[in-house]
Amino acid sequence: HVVQQADVVGQKKSMKVDPAKQPTRKNILASLNWLVRGARSGDVIFFSFSGYGLQVDDMDGYQDEGYDDAILPTDFVDGREGDYTVIVADDIHDVLMSVPSSCTVTVLMDCDHACSILDVAGTPDGEFMNGLKYQNHCGFKVHNGKMQLAPHDREVWQEERARAVKARPRFQPMMEIDNPRAGRLPTRGSMSRVAPLAFAYIAAGSGQTAMELQMAGAVAVNADGKEMPKSHGVLTWCFVQALQELNFDCTHAECMQVMRRLMAQIK
Repeated sequence: HVVQQADVVGQKKSMKVDPAKQPTRKNILASLNWLVRGARSGDVIFFSFSGYGLQVDDMDGYQDEGYDDAILPTDFVDGREGDYTVIVADDIHDVLMSVPSSCTVTVLMDCDHACSILDVAGTPDGEFMNGLKYQNHCGFKVHNGKMQLAPHDREVWQEERARAVKARPRFQPMMEIDNPRAGRLPTRGSMSRVAPLAFAYIAAGSGQTAMELQMAGAVAVNADGKEMPKSHGVLTWCFVQALQELNFDCTHAECMQVMRRLMAQIK
């Protein structure tokens, strides 16, 4: 599990952080590649991301082919060749799925627009996820792995109850970018012929909105030594609380069952 950090609890966000530990595009992909290169048979790989997701319209692609899921690194404004810097879900997928087939991969994406991070057909009921872009080919309806433009209901974070706990969405508006995969780091030279066993916890599906808000009882100590309410991503909070409740000994199905109960209580 590789940790990239942008700020430290209890200290001002303006503090300087070791550049090698900042979650920039280069650092995230380099750390993922390092993690994968060191994977051995039987290892469990865990990758989590808490931040902002978005949909990207690849301007070098075909018209009306759909949108790519992507996440925003901390250097997204710095850009590449005049465009914003993003990491498309396919790049993360290619890296994580290149571990040995005997490994297990667990991914937690506490952001919007991360549905396609592993397998668009890997839902618990075996159905394709909602929001996929379909096209007709020779009379058959097939998807191309891209997504339809997803709507967001502002009322979710603007209603009175949401404002009371300082709720914020975890997405950015759709961006048009020329070749968002440009400058990607190479993955392992030989991709695994058999995909590893992989599990993904995703904060929001198509048409839903991932949220962060102040959780009851969650506090952080600021630079002046005062306790302040602390905001958490709902998915990450419920994931950690579920593991603690289950004494860190559970199946993914058992973990999901507790997480759903906790999420229902938050709503």
